[in-house]
Amino acid sequence: MNLKRDPLFADLVARLTGDGHLQFDKSLVSFYSKNIEEINNVKKVVYNLFRVSGKIYVDNREPKRYKLFFISAPLSIYLKGVGVPVGNKTNVAFDVPDWILEGEKKIKRAYLQGIYDSEGYVYSNKSGRKLRWRIGISMCKNENIVENGISYMDQLRSMLSLFDIISSPVRTRHINIRKDGSKSREAIFEIEFSSFRNFYKYVGFKNKKKQDKLTESLAICGGN
Repeated sequence: MNLKRDPLFADLVARLTGDGHLQFDKSLVSFYSKNIEEINNVKKVVYNLFRVSGKIYVDNREPKRYKLFFISAPLSIYLKGVGVPVGNKTNVAFDVPDWILEGEKKIKRAYLQGIYDSEGYVYSNKSGRKLRWRIGISMCKNENIVENGISYMDQLRSMLSLFDIISSPVRTRHINIRKDGSKSREAIFEIEFSSFRNFYKYVGFKNKKKQDKLTESLAICGGN
């Protein structure tokens, strides 16, 4: 089976790019989430595709979250080969994998859904007397490679446009000083409400809270 043609695998790669961590030297693949359903889903997908079992740990500090670990050299080698970033993603340059960019729409859709589940959010604020709804996504990059973060976001925007989802240009904000003294900036872009319906129809969220927020926005503003 060619995994690069499997939407479940494209979704997995996106989630590992967002909320995962590949420590190649330790043959360790990890994934973090506040949502136990998402943790269990990733655990199940990895086992079904690779027959590698994961172990779940609970971090009870507030906010409570879950850690999922896989220890497997073959899994690490394969994931690195298909474009899952290795190491600290803030300090590492990476792009959307070519097989995603060149894949069928179902592959692009799955990758977009996975990365939006990990890094995306739906929010509203007041614009005059009206609520202005937007879907945002952001990613931090070391200031020395912030252009790579912008390039990655532009690749996401390009894929969204294939589904008639229009987004803002990428911008950067906030200079954060990290524990090691390095500085990072956040690359971000947004989808305006006019494209919410297409996002709902063609991409959407598996994350229930985010999908409920999207559905709520459409109901409030009459877009559903």
